[in-house]
Amino acid sequence: MLRVLATTGLRLNLEILISGLLALYNDEVEIITKGMVILGKIVAMSDKKSLSKIKESKWARIFGRLFGRQESIATLYAVVMMIPNVLLLYTERYPFSEAMVALLIPAAFYVLWAAMLRKPGLPMLISLPLMVLGAFQIVLLYLFGGSIIAVDMFTNLFTTNASEAGELLVNLWPAILFVCILYLPLLILAVRSLCMKEHLSGLFRRKSLRTGIVMFIAGMSFATYGWVKNPDFGFKYQVFPVNVCYNIKLTLDRWHQSERYHETSKDFTFQATKSQHAPEREIYVLVIGEASRAESWSLYGYNDRETTPRLEKREGVVPFYNVLTQSNATHKSVPVLLSPVSATNYDSIYNSKSLITAFKEAGFHTWYLSNQVPNRSLIDFFSEEADCRIDISPRDGELYTDNRPDGEMLPHVRQIINESDSDLLIVLHTYGSHYDYRKRYPQEFAKYQPDLISAINTSNRSIMVNAYDNSIYYTDYVLDQLIQLLGESNACTALLYCSDHGEDMMDDSRNRFLHASPTPTYYQLHVASFGWFSPRYRELYPEKYAAAVANEKAPATTAQVFHTLTDMASLQSPYVVPRYSLVNNQYNPGERYYLNDHNKASDYREAGLRRLDFEMLHKRGLDCDSAVQRALRDPKVR
Repeated sequence: MLRVLATTGLRLNLEILISGLLALYNDEVEIITKGMVILGKIVAMSDKKSLSKIKESKWARIFGRLFGRQESIATLYAVVMMIPNVLLLYTERYPFSEAMVALLIPAAFYVLWAAMLRKPGLPMLISLPLMVLGAFQIVLLYLFGGSIIAVDMFTNLFTTNASEAGELLVNLWPAILFVCILYLPLLILAVRSLCMKEHLSGLFRRKSLRTGIVMFIAGMSFATYGWVKNPDFGFKYQVFPVNVCYNIKLTLDRWHQSERYHETSKDFTFQATKSQHAPEREIYVLVIGEASRAESWSLYGYNDRETTPRLEKREGVVPFYNVLTQSNATHKSVPVLLSPVSATNYDSIYNSKSLITAFKEAGFHTWYLSNQVPNRSLIDFFSEEADCRIDISPRDGELYTDNRPDGEMLPHVRQIINESDSDLLIVLHTYGSHYDYRKRYPQEFAKYQPDLISAINTSNRSIMVNAYDNSIYYTDYVLDQLIQLLGESNACTALLYCSDHGEDMMDDSRNRFLHASPTPTYYQLHVASFGWFSPRYRELYPEKYAAAVANEKAPATTAQVFHTLTDMASLQSPYVVPRYSLVNNQYNPGERYYLNDHNKASDYREAGLRRLDFEMLHKRGLDCDSAVQRALRDPKVR
């Protein structure tokens, strides 16, 4: 295994991870497969002569030697269970002492556990949950190329839907096939172990006990050294699957906090008032994008294709070039975007409310339109603050099917504007560019072909890019139509668009894909964001429009959305901070931070960015943060 990984330059991309590991265990897979065939024939045949021939066959003898003894089954169990740990040594690049702990402690456990009883089959079956975690970890490595199973990954399981999961899983078949080949034979052999008359020999159990104790003592010795050298070292962070179990606990704690949201936030108030009023009614629109990275918008310098031609020609559009998300996972990034909290005080979100309530307190009638499937997260709780909510996500009974195109929200917006005389806040939560990209736009917007993705791998990258760029092209159309609709309303109107996070598209040698990975990349961080101001708004509030233009290239995060939109509407509140608003001439947000998996604010070096990411931030002129500048100067940053 070490030899194979070394020859690949430790690049755990899609093809190498699966093909390399399958090659390593090719003989074992062949033996297992043929062994199962032989067993089937034995059950089906009653002819003693044929049975005798099978017993005499080469593969029957090999199968019998490998799996006909309890000792072999126990050994195979320990080896297979350690595969995720070995892979993580290469993806996480722990210091030597921490790497030895991450290897020796789990190995000691599996060796002792397999030999605990006279038949290893029962301990093997009891450890089925650990097999599931191991399979999940390998699929995660296949998808993201690194990192342990994070809290956000478990939260995503709770907040996803059948359609979303199906779109992804259908293209993860190589990883799923591999983990099936890896773990299903273990379960079969566990049952075989329980049915065998033979037991583990006393000698084998004594050797296993000595081996396990020696490994445990060695692991604890390295752990002691690790604690002395790094006070933050701990089993719950570095040792698989202990770290995963710890993350499961954190996930359940957070879910419990979310379930109590209505109780913990019931007394919250923004004390919001409106300081300036237009002679006519005012309409403000917030559009929340989905997985829309700035790197693929021609509005922000994407030179390969003209993906946003309409917005580039639209008068009153002010692009914000330097916006980074504070989280690459929707269930955290959208609440940050909607509320006054940020990465530095995220835990207070359970005691807060959203900008929807702030606008209601200031006299606005509020609407929330969504193309996202409800999932009982904070996003849903925030949306329930609106006077009216429209959900266009299709349902068949309780099963959600493919999301409709975002453009189907436009007739609802038109009806809301035409049937109301009140000041309005309209929030649109789109499905934007979420995978499967090809399903995010009508086929008349399939500008770049081919766009049908058959599998997630490097050979299909150009097809994935085609489909993704088509989704941006359609987003450009929807936003342009929305702006036109607002311009026809004869109201003082303004719109703010911001995506929740970006997206990886196998852009560099790491071959990272999608979003919500435990560690982000530049492509997941740099998001599309812009403001649009109607002629009447620019006339009545010229200082706000001028500030927006002046702040086009100013550093910002998704945490500025709350302050920018409320300031656009001239709302005043103890929670509205002028220096955090992109339409305010006092704008000065300070250092930017990322909300890590354990909900702690971290700078970009601590967030897991690599040199490739820092170089892209520099290339795009987004390197004003001190952490980015230090990373670019540090030769130790890989």
